[in-house]
Amino acid sequence: MLKLKRLTIERYRNVLPGTELRFDDGLNLIMGQNASGKTTLLELLSAVCRSAFDGIAHEEFVLDYEIRSERFVVSAHVSHLRADSGDGGEIFGVGPRWVDAYEVAVDDRVAEAQLTIRSRGNAPHASSTFMDVGGSVVSSSIDLIMGWSFIAATLSTRGGDWAVLRSELITTFAWTFRFDESLGCFSAMTGRLASLVGTAAVPIARAGLIEERDALGRTSTTTGAFVPAVLARALHRSFQSSTSSSKRVDLGGDERAMMVEFARMLGVEDVSITPNLLEHRVTDSSRSFQVEGFTFEITRADGTVIHHDRLSYGQKRLLAFCYYLECNPFSVIADELVNGLHHRWIDASMAALKGRQAFLTSQNPLLFDYVEFDSIEQVRSSFITCTLEVVDGREQMVWRNMSEREAQIFFDAYEVGIEHVGDILITRGLW
Repeated sequence: MLKLKRLTIERYRNVLPGTELRFDDGLNLIMGQNASGKTTLLELLSAVCRSAFDGIAHEEFVLDYEIRSERFVVSAHVSHLRADSGDGGEIFGVGPRWVDAYEVAVDDRVAEAQLTIRSRGNAPHASSTFMDVGGSVVSSSIDLIMGWSFIAATLSTRGGDWAVLRSELITTFAWTFRFDESLGCFSAMTGRLASLVGTAAVPIARAGLIEERDALGRTSTTTGAFVPAVLARALHRSFQSSTSSSKRVDLGGDERAMMVEFARMLGVEDVSITPNLLEHRVTDSSRSFQVEGFTFEITRADGTVIHHDRLSYGQKRLLAFCYYLECNPFSVIADELVNGLHHRWIDASMAALKGRQAFLTSQNPLLFDYVEFDSIEQVRSSFITCTLEVVDGREQMVWRNMSEREAQIFFDAYEVGIEHVGDILITRGLW
């Protein structure tokens, strides 16, 4: 699937202008002291992967990034800058104006086609868009900070390899929000109020369907946010087959297998899930349902069953991470993953990342002992160091990949196999 390969930051907060980061297809480990920008970087990576910048729509930024798969190369440029009103302040007292540029170029190596999207606008959420595909032009009015949803929806009308790219974009990046260092994702999946995690809100888990029958046939509209595909399919199947307005939901099959995996990772006998059903209506002409969050029940070794609120802090984080992984089968962004986790749970979590591109931070060197390295080049692309330095008289966040020399020092010690990875990093002055 698609992988984020490069990010260049020309302007964003107090990040050193001209910062360029390159990423490994597997694990990317972000190191640094407090206040060096690790969480800031993860939030930015989440916005870039989703190509949705609503969380920073009132800040200036200029970014370039590249996403690749075996079939596609997607290059994007996003610029969001305050317009100069002449006096350095607001225009007409209504707040800052913005000058925006959003350009996405897709090189399809199979079809040798070109897709370019350009946006220009004076507000963070309004612009005109022009799409050029093989000489044809499509114009529409959309949100500037649009994410891949608009691109994917437009591509789906063109079929062929464009439909493949649409599927890859949605499957890979739909819910790559930052898995936070606390219980924000746990609150979101259980239907609590959305938790603001830095600059981006983790959406409450929601799923819904509105199906109506008219003279021309049956039409349906689905809604959803932060819900694993397997659960969304199960909900639709259960409610579409129901002929009554009962609020009972039957879940089984693939979603049952998912719960078995959750139980295995938590080391309990069983985990069950019940949708928090807000509405289920069935009439002669329509049917609808709305789910907001899920209730989890855990069966212990002695057969007792407890509600998810009774879990320990570590259990809640691990359960939330299991859920997050189901939502993100190809990409993971996790902050302080080891918080509250026993080393066996860390081992299980790291094993579950296999096949995914992951961006991880940790103040605890234990996390890095679960990572294996095959080459100096992998070391260079896997480690990102974050520091806070005074550059040209200004305190700036300096983010960079390891240098070739640093990677050589690390890899030489790693191959000896005596020291822990964390110890190598600390004693060699690399962390």
